[in-house]
Amino acid sequence: MRRRDFLKASSVTAGVTLLDGCTSPEEQFIVQRVRQTPELPGQSAWRLGVCRQCSAGCGIQVRVVDGNAKKIEGNEAHPVNRGGVCAMGHSLLQELYNPDRLLQAQRRVGDRATGTFEALAWDDAIAQVVAAIGAVPASRIAIVASDRSGLNGALWRRFAAALGAPAPAFLEAPELEVERRAAQIALGTTDVPYYDISRSDAVLSIGAPILDRWRSPVHYTRAFADMRRARPTIRGRLIQAEARMSLTAANADEWLPIRPGTEGMLARAIAGILLSSGGVAPDAARRYRVLFPADAPTAAEAAAACDVPEARIVRIAEELASASNPVVIGGGSAAAHTNGLYNVTAALGLNVLLGNLGQEGGVFAPVSLGLTRAIEPTNASSTPMADLAARLRGEAGEPVDLLLVADADPVHALPGGWGVRDALAGVGMVIALGSFRDDTVLHADIVLPLATELERFDAHEPPASVGVAAFSIVEPVVEPLGEGRHPADVLLAVARALPEPVASRFPWADYEALVRARINEDLARMPGSAGATATAYVSAAVERGGVFGDAAPAAAPSGPSGPAPQPANALSDGEPTEYAFSLLPFESVKTGEGRGANRPWLQEHPDALSTVMWNCWLEISPVDARELGIEDGDRLRIESPTGAVEAHAVIDPAVRPGVVSMPLGHGYMDNGRYAQGRGVNVLALIGSTPVDGTSAPAWASTRVCITRLAEGELVRFGRRYEGGEPEVLPVGWAPHDTSREARTREASV
Repeated sequence: MRRRDFLKASSVTAGVTLLDGCTSPEEQFIVQRVRQTPELPGQSAWRLGVCRQCSAGCGIQVRVVDGNAKKIEGNEAHPVNRGGVCAMGHSLLQELYNPDRLLQAQRRVGDRATGTFEALAWDDAIAQVVAAIGAVPASRIAIVASDRSGLNGALWRRFAAALGAPAPAFLEAPELEVERRAAQIALGTTDVPYYDISRSDAVLSIGAPILDRWRSPVHYTRAFADMRRARPTIRGRLIQAEARMSLTAANADEWLPIRPGTEGMLARAIAGILLSSGGVAPDAARRYRVLFPADAPTAAEAAAACDVPEARIVRIAEELASASNPVVIGGGSAAAHTNGLYNVTAALGLNVLLGNLGQEGGVFAPVSLGLTRAIEPTNASSTPMADLAARLRGEAGEPVDLLLVADADPVHALPGGWGVRDALAGVGMVIALGSFRDDTVLHADIVLPLATELERFDAHEPPASVGVAAFSIVEPVVEPLGEGRHPADVLLAVARALPEPVASRFPWADYEALVRARINEDLARMPGSAGATATAYVSAAVERGGVFGDAAPAAAPSGPSGPAPQPANALSDGEPTEYAFSLLPFESVKTGEGRGANRPWLQEHPDALSTVMWNCWLEISPVDARELGIEDGDRLRIESPTGAVEAHAVIDPAVRPGVVSMPLGHGYMDNGRYAQGRGVNVLALIGSTPVDGTSAPAWASTRVCITRLAEGELVRFGRRYEGGEPEVLPVGWAPHDTSREARTREASV
């Protein structure tokens, strides 16, 4: 794409137009009219904002010229990212100026899922939403939102309570429910803890891809870099235990490619070695016995189960024991097996043995400013997404006559085995708040557009704590392109238009008024507020991008709250005799769960490991590819007990035999010209099997069979792995006897 065509200034007086000089539809982007600014024409101004492309909430600064956003960089003062920005954050400009953005309210005029809509005046749309809410019993309303934490989540819970409707469901990474529950059991925290990687000297990550798109990716990537190089005399080590070679495994000092679903066995065996070494403090051993009173498996038993050498397990345990500031992280794919809760609890429990709770380089409790207290209803709760899906299917609870979806795409993001797409046919009214015609918006009856984070006032406290207070407060960077609003502003507009007693529960004119009111009420508790008025305090916060804590992490977890789940083997969705391969879906750093699929910058950006562009793919081992007669790029059919999709093969020597992987975030019905019809949605293969002890889907438990269909070709950078000896990787590789370097290292242990 030619740079001069991307954000060409327009002198047309209309607020929104399309580039007239484009040579093809793929080169069309929205441009803004020139507006009056304090800067001279052509002069750059840097304005602070917050990135909402994932839940991490990185602080950003945006270069604006003549009212047009031109470039995005990180805010160095922000504790979440300290100046870093990921590829998706940089691509925010292509969401702002995307030609397929929804800029007006719309009403469906054709069949559902056909994308046939007509424009609707904003006031008329709000009136129709209010009428729809009043026309159905409150018990038959369902709400899905994307922001569980902070003021936004509190507002949705307050809204549901005011209506008398069931508590809202929140669409988030499904394994988060497991990680949160495991942290409550093993560490006594109310949410996922903070891992102080930057001050650690030995990090064992069991399943959690901390350098990919896990929780707060920019923060943990920066922390990893600091662990490696910020201290002149200390270079920390990262050991990654994970079945797939993720970006984290590729950057680790050592990769332990364990058999999927055996992560808990590995953690327990390491605990047994630590306990038998005599180096564990008596109090730490006592607290650990609260979690696991039974004896741990031996290293030999774990080696057989995990398919890794016993010597490596012993050495890793010894490294943790001898480290000054060790930390163990659990989550990701380890949480997504049927025994995921056991796996992650066992991993986090190692921190209890290591005595690092609240210690430098260890584990800290999440930190929050607590601004939601006056907003949350009494006994606030959330509906598990699995329970909402069951309601939509008519299998449990009250039927759903009205579904309100805010900035979320459950049709695309939930497992195919949950049947949400088909279930929407039985819902009387679907109202969607969204920016694009994603798979859920296509099923909507009324669509209310949302402004991007660059066009609105925003305040955001990330759900993934970074150990200190991090509450972003930012003003709009550019003028809005259409009628879009902040999701909270839409909620407040609807709530204030409803009859009593609902309207009086929402006295704030807009989201900014709510934020200012809460800060004014809690000013004495806010960091750095001594001697300041609320107005001056907010103004100062806006100037630096938010309210930030400047001390080191200090909140110590209380420790185990009760016994861990009983050990159990991971169960599979599909018989191994019929479905020979374990499927591990993953988030690519370039498209995430699908948020970046409609941006050509990200589609064109090669995946960091496969180098694929403009498509999805299936990673398969050369061993398995030879047995099936598969060549690199061949078109394959991948079938599970739940569904079937087609994708191209990427033969990669780093893939564990018997395991295949596919990226999330592809296969949209629409979602704009850059995403429509590109690749397939791997979640169509995932069934309804839950993680034991939770309602979360066990998305790593699916097995598939693979059939070669025909030759094919992928657009990608880099080499093709055809013939010859497999590449020698800089980390251990499974099976362990296929790499000369790995064999040599194991022989020397």
